[in-house]
Amino acid sequence: MKHVVHPKNHKLIIVAVATLASFFGLQAISKSLESYQLGHFLWISLVGYAFLVFWQSVVFDLHLRPTKTLRAWKKTVIHGIRSRFAYLSADNHGVHYYNFLVLPGIIYWSAVVLLFLNPFETGIKQVVILASSAALTIAYWYMKTVFYEHKNTHRNVRQIIFLTKLFASHASFTAVFGLVRYFGAGAISFAMAVFALTYVLIHQAFYQHHYIRHNTVKLILIGGLVTAEFAAMIFSIWNVNYFSGALAISAVYNAIWGLMQHKFIENNLRRELIYEYFAVLFLILVLVFSTTNFSERIY
Repeated sequence: MKHVVHPKNHKLIIVAVATLASFFGLQAISKSLESYQLGHFLWISLVGYAFLVFWQSVVFDLHLRPTKTLRAWKKTVIHGIRSRFAYLSADNHGVHYYNFLVLPGIIYWSAVVLLFLNPFETGIKQVVILASSAALTIAYWYMKTVFYEHKNTHRNVRQIIFLTKLFASHASFTAVFGLVRYFGAGAISFAMAVFALTYVLIHQAFYQHHYIRHNTVKLILIGGLVTAEFAAMIFSIWNVNYFSGALAISAVYNAIWGLMQHKFIENNLRRELIYEYFAVLFLILVLVFSTTNFSERIY
């Protein structure tokens, strides 16, 4: 029998549903915050993420075949779901599954936190919703490409994936920065959160490139500690817009990961590349610091 959905259209439909669920879910979260419904905000956030995890875990690779009766259809669905969980529990597929969840999870919850921090800023909320929905679409569309065909993909595709990860790093650092300020926590709490996010993002990047060696954890720890130390410094002097503060931290994260990638994965780290990364980092930091009004209140 033929597939219910042709394999060529299967991915398009699955990603389209995930995109629409993300977009309208974030819009519902935004509306609940405008109405001061914090209970609804938490419920919609959790249900929305649970649906995305279910969709990504079970339906994404669930190729069902048509049947003539409802009973046979139910058996087909149950068999497909059992096969999916059997696959996820076999060998090292659980590690694949964890790394599949990292990028969409970071993007989604960063968007939720940013909406929570800006409940009545319509412009900011719509930018967050649109940008996050677009990033989630890219993350879902290139989900398998990232892990299985990364080296063989076109350079433009790899650049799109890289920009999506860079967006995720900035969105997550911004969300954590604002959340720590909102609850009045200190620089240590912020540094620990940045360290955890950096560790997860760099580990997923190493896994994406199939570079898991004995020294991987040490490299990730070093990168996380350097980023966290810089984040603590920024937190102590930054009493203004946390979007710009997170941009400076993201620039440091990007430089650290870029140098690691060229050194240990691409094996082409040269002095010129080091100068280039530090020049870009210096330019971003100069722009951020020179355009920041430090007499402004935290926003």
